[in-house]
Formats: sequence, C-alpha cells, structure tokens
Amino acid sequence: MKPAVDSGECAKILKALGDESRLRIVRLLLQGEKCVGEIVDSLDMIQPQASHHLSILRSSGLVGTRRDGNKIINFITPGKFFPKKKKAGIDLGCCSIDFAPSDRRAI
Repeated sequence: MKPAVDSGECAKILKALGDESRLRIVRLLLQGEKCVGEIVDSLDMIQPQASHHLSILRSSGLVGTRRDGNKIINFITPGKFFPKKKKAGIDLGCCSIDFAPSDRRAI
C-alpha cells in the first residue's frame, strides 16, 4: 500500500494542478513521456509558456525529467504518483484525480 502524502505536499501538488494549461500537460504526460517540443506541438502552446508550466509541475514533484541526448524528457514521476490501471489518472495519496476518456481526446 502506498504511504500517505502529508497535507503540505498534497496542497503543493493541487496548487500546481490549479491551472488549465498544467492540467492539459499532465493529461498529455499520462499518455507517455514527452519532450517540450512535443508538448508545444500537441497543445498548441509557445515554448516559453510550456517550459514555465513544466517548471511548476517539476517543483511540485509531480513531473520528473531525464536527458536523452540533447532533449529533456518529461514524465509523471513514478513511485510517487501512480497512473491508475484502467483509467487515466493519478493517485496523490491524499486524493486521486481521474481524467474521463472524453477529456483525453480534448487535450
């Protein structure tokens, strides 16, 4: 069983998710890891805007990165937040967020 997240950590994550653009990025990353260019193309954002939102998501601990050559790959942090098995969503320990199938198509 996953350990509970303290209320301060949960509040930080929920605050990071309190923006439509960041929710769109999380929905996209739930489908698989992406570099910022793929996020920009998929969500019709400008690169500085996407990078700003990714920075906030990384500082909350929800999104992690890894380097692949000259690209930085973004992903939902494993081991801390678990994609749900049958639905697109995340389990924060204090609460969970499910994205309905219709939401995933409207990224």
